[in-house]
Amino acid sequence: MSSLPSFDGTPLAVTRTGPPDGSPVVLVHGLGMSTDSWGEVPARLAERHHVVRYDLRGHGRSGSAGPGGYELQAHARDLAEVLRSCLPDGRRAVLVGHSLGGGIILAAARETDALDRTAGVVFAGSGGSGVTAPGLPVRGLPPVLAHGVRGTWFGVLRATTRLGRRIRSAQWVADRMVRRIGVGPTASQEVVAHVRDSFLTTRAPALSATTLASLNHDGTRLAPSLAMPTLILHGTHDPEVTEEELRELLDALPDGERVEYPDAGHMLPLAHPAEVADQIARWTRQVQAA
Repeated sequence: MSSLPSFDGTPLAVTRTGPPDGSPVVLVHGLGMSTDSWGEVPARLAERHHVVRYDLRGHGRSGSAGPGGYELQAHARDLAEVLRSCLPDGRRAVLVGHSLGGGIILAAARETDALDRTAGVVFAGSGGSGVTAPGLPVRGLPPVLAHGVRGTWFGVLRATTRLGRRIRSAQWVADRMVRRIGVGPTASQEVVAHVRDSFLTTRAPALSATTLASLNHDGTRLAPSLAMPTLILHGTHDPEVTEEELRELLDALPDGERVEYPDAGHMLPLAHPAEVADQIARWTRQVQAA
């Protein structure tokens, strides 16, 4: 692991594995998680790929945000900095985003340097759009109501984070919420515990501010900028990514493909690492050949 200073000085914890001359794959994790949320995926890919993964600002082992704050564009500029620093000139990577990571990739579509270093994209358990709560897109609300919902959800999130840390001993409550909202009914208890502990230990300012920023983000409007092959991996029991959102994203993408996992939840990479790694490897071979 190494520390990479981003555009505003925020130190990003970056891990690189696999052969340096392997096809590059860059992993972008989701809200409240860390690079550990990829589970076995990096190790499976590292046999033949050069795998780069990093903790989002304010998450995991990365530092808290500098003056750039936690806006989605700040996260996007972090991704662009990782690509510039970790890829030699002329190399292009497949970007893989889980959950909010997909939204960050779409936000990075505004960064010319990021697009120039991208060969393809994989959304693993991500629809790329900001939501106020599962199934309630911000973009469908009138401005005044949307502002109120954002403020309410921001307050609820901060209160829930504080409360969750005080009642961590009541694990059955948190585990039930994680299983219902995040991982699906078939995930192992080990996966449930990993998600619960990661979310409850993420720094509150980063968690709250990044969530609030994501509520203002509508990745579907940015999807046409991804003029490259894009693969969507979707669990049929994922309440965070609705069918409507997926259809809108696919319609907006110039070149998109969809693969479904029956009965899988939101944490696809952690719960189904072999299948996710195989699809990423397949997509990497396909776009590099093209």
